[in-house]
Amino acid sequence: MTDKVFRLPADQIVPDLARNEACIASDRITVDGRPVGFMFRDYSGWNFFAGDESQEYVDDAANLGLYSLNTIANHDRAILPHLDAPHGTAWLREGDHFVEDPEGAPVDPAASNPHGLNPDFPWVEGRGQLTAHCSIAVPEPMSRRTEDEHLVLWRPGLTAWIAVWENIEEPRQRLDKIVQNASPAAYDRKDWSAEGILFHSYRVDEQSPDGRAPALFGFAVGVPSHVQLAVYFDHERDLAPAEQLVRSIRIT
Repeated sequence: MTDKVFRLPADQIVPDLARNEACIASDRITVDGRPVGFMFRDYSGWNFFAGDESQEYVDDAANLGLYSLNTIANHDRAILPHLDAPHGTAWLREGDHFVEDPEGAPVDPAASNPHGLNPDFPWVEGRGQLTAHCSIAVPEPMSRRTEDEHLVLWRPGLTAWIAVWENIEEPRQRLDKIVQNASPAAYDRKDWSAEGILFHSYRVDEQSPDGRAPALFGFAVGVPSHVQLAVYFDHERDLAPAEQLVRSIRIT
């Protein structure tokens, strides 16, 4: 698969235009440079399209990406006045502004719900963008939602909380601080590197009353970002897929 070449490189993204909440956007916007033509907010977050995509195009996950609202606001600042619109609303472009679509956010009653996932949220699988320069590979279908400015991936028995932070330090310097600030109860520490990224992980037994397995905390540090994952799972057999999520992080 050809790597995507984004219209706005990471060093041209202006910070703090909008909150760093995860959203989905079409490559027609982020790669081809088209303005946002249609956007809607469902209970999993915002979705942005140029408005000229075919259903076949949208159904191909390779044509979509996971970004922060701030990144999409950099591509089209006309969306800014509407980002606090209620869930369930949709907006259509008219010239240089948007008007509310009376039909609201689309609902697909035929959408599949694989592997017992939550039907109230969309599901994802495969590699997707966290920001313009960070991505993660989801090895199996998982429900996706945003909560407290984190991306949350869920399937029965496993929940991953993911946050992306700006990093203006040297990766080694940032990683040293992460290690120093780790929980004193951390154990099973691991360090490795891949594709120019420094990784660190450890486990913490939080003595959960539900008896779940000790959580896995993972960090991927590069330039210009670092990604933090907290993965909670019920059974020790799910340690491997939890580690797979951490190891799949890429920063370019």
